[in-house]
Amino acid sequence: MNILSIDCAGKVLTVTLTAGGKLYSADSGNAGNKKHNSLILPFADELLNRAGLTVRDVDAIACVVGPGSFTGIRIGVSTAHALARAVGAKLIAVNALQARALNEKGSFAVALECRTGESYAAVFDGDCFNMISCKACEEEEIAAPGMRVVRHEGYLSATDLSMFAQAMADRGEFVSALSPLYLKKSQAERLADGE
Repeated sequence: MNILSIDCAGKVLTVTLTAGGKLYSADSGNAGNKKHNSLILPFADELLNRAGLTVRDVDAIACVVGPGSFTGIRIGVSTAHALARAVGAKLIAVNALQARALNEKGSFAVALECRTGESYAAVFDGDCFNMISCKACEEEEIAAPGMRVVRHEGYLSATDLSMFAQAMADRGEFVSALSPLYLKKSQAERLADGE
């Protein structure tokens, strides 16, 4: 299965293509001030060219639906929807915390700092597919006392993104539509509420 994966939820845009047992990837780490929305399609086109494929050869499109940047999530979700509809590809929703937990086992929590003193956190029992909770919380709320906490910084790696998308495809976990996963109020909502 040829899977195109998109992560716009953070400061760095990552696009991957898994095809013929190979991983092709591009990210905006050195793109200067270019915005994610101006890079997604050129990156996808570049990866397809490197693999000798066309967009019609894509079987599934995976997209990080959150948690992360409100604007980035909307850009990724709308682009993934448009591409999937255009070529008839299946959709895979990627939770960024689950993807970071792919190789973990047991009872644990995954935390990703979203601003000073606050993190996006998910608690798992067994593996990344058995998520107990997923929320934005203060440091002391991340996990139960004594629970192992796996902390992440920065963006989701191309390898982790593509491996999680493949695992979801192998499990047959496709969705008819991508729904953004917002764990906090947007800046506009916070301002409107006087926070």
